[in-house]
Amino acid sequence: MKKTQRQRGFTLLEIMIALTIFAVISTLAWQILDGAMRTSSATDASAAKLNQLQRAWSLMERDFFQLQARAPRNEQDVFRQEGDALELTTLNGVSGTVQLERVRWRLEKGVLYRDVWPAIDSPAEVKPEEVPIVSAVKTMQWRFYHKGWLKSWDDAARQPDGVELTLTMENGDTWRWVFTTPGDIPEVAAAPEQSAEAPVPAAEGAPAPEVKP
Repeated sequence: MKKTQRQRGFTLLEIMIALTIFAVISTLAWQILDGAMRTSSATDASAAKLNQLQRAWSLMERDFFQLQARAPRNEQDVFRQEGDALELTTLNGVSGTVQLERVRWRLEKGVLYRDVWPAIDSPAEVKPEEVPIVSAVKTMQWRFYHKGWLKSWDDAARQPDGVELTLTMENGDTWRWVFTTPGDIPEVAAAPEQSAEAPVPAAEGAPAPEVKP
């Protein structure tokens, strides 16, 4: 008689052990992948925030370094502060042409804006373009330098010699920037006009002019 050889399969206990090992490995792999994704997202968010701050610093440095003592025709204030908002005139290059630009830096609902008017002498009813620069800002504080540091600027007809901005972010980070400005550039005194009757000195070696009675 031939003996029949039966095929032996996995028992229920072996299957349960295999499933348990697979679940543990899958959980560990998911935790590693999730951690890597969270780290990548945090890095991207930090890089985006740093790019915003770098852009804000670059724009402010240009605005304050190229500060112009020029008020729009519809108002008299050259350099004006109203609470957190700071309005000023600077230079901007568009298509290779340098022109005056009226801008305003302000904080609203946690966002730092740079408002830009379409023209320096726009009518009073014209609204500026609101450009968001930095988000997640908790507070901002200005200081101005003119023979010492001042917490506010009241002389709207003049410009400070320096500006300091302190930004406090919602995550607790603090950024402090100091910018120099041209200040109040004194007017150049006109050269005195030379009298028409004043004698002109003769060149060396040239004969003296003949004087007739």
